[in-house]
Amino acid sequence: MYDIRRLILLRDLAEHTTMTAVSELHGITTSAVSQQLRILEDEVGAALTRREGRVLRLTHAGRVLVDHTVRIIAALEEAESAVAATDAAVTGVLTVATFRTALSQLALPAAARLRAEYPGLRVRLVNMVPVDSVQAVRQQDVDLAVTYSYSFRTQDLPLGLASESLLSDPLVLLAPPPLRDRVRQHGLSVVRDADWIAARDGAPSIVSVVFACREAGFAPRIEHRGGSFAAMAEMVDHGLGVTVVPEMSVDDRHRHLVASPVPGGFRHIGVTYRQASLDRPAVAAAIGALRTVAGPERLAS
Repeated sequence: MYDIRRLILLRDLAEHTTMTAVSELHGITTSAVSQQLRILEDEVGAALTRREGRVLRLTHAGRVLVDHTVRIIAALEEAESAVAATDAAVTGVLTVATFRTALSQLALPAAARLRAEYPGLRVRLVNMVPVDSVQAVRQQDVDLAVTYSYSFRTQDLPLGLASESLLSDPLVLLAPPPLRDRVRQHGLSVVRDADWIAARDGAPSIVSVVFACREAGFAPRIEHRGGSFAAMAEMVDHGLGVTVVPEMSVDDRHRHLVASPVPGGFRHIGVTYRQASLDRPAVAAAIGALRTVAGPERLAS
């Protein structure tokens, strides 16, 4: 019988393509990863990988084994969930990943509800951006994650994961008061020649600035970079330019900067989990708590 730990290493190699990436993911040396995969090949009796330049690709035998590994891991978690479901009590440890904006408005209130309703449940919160938290759910490092995706970008979840929508967070333009009033009257085209503030290159939110400007018929002239939505709003408040941020990220100090919503621009916030974990009482209770906190305006999934 194949060793499940070796199968997981092969699955992760299929996704990350290098021994170094897999070793960093699991906190072991690259030589240890290589050794375990060689043992797995000996057990299987066939080559599982082939080198293409600096990356490793799976052979046909490797792909077949990874496909089965995904189902095996899901079946094991389904078994754990089924056993946990035989005990109606919601107990144990539940780890929830959440991004910064959702921490105070969704994750913390949900955690408080869970602690009050289920004294035997320990809830742990981890601050993590969705690109990392989705993988953490997949790797079983966390039980579920509060995540987001933008309305103008498709999101493909790894096999075995599912996501339920909680609410839609509109994108809004922030502008200094003189510009703000003109935008409210004439629309985003007013800021065509303004200096723009955006996140660093590669950050998911930078696409929201490009999207808003493209929809208004121009390309932004990005002059300033902010490391957070709060920093970007502070730059706007000091007259350095304009920006687009999710409405949920705008605190009370910067509400006066909101000029207008971005037509068609939303950040959809949801909860991502492993499908096989849904029968686990703690996971089901956490999803329910997040639904409640999201309120009556939450979206159907």
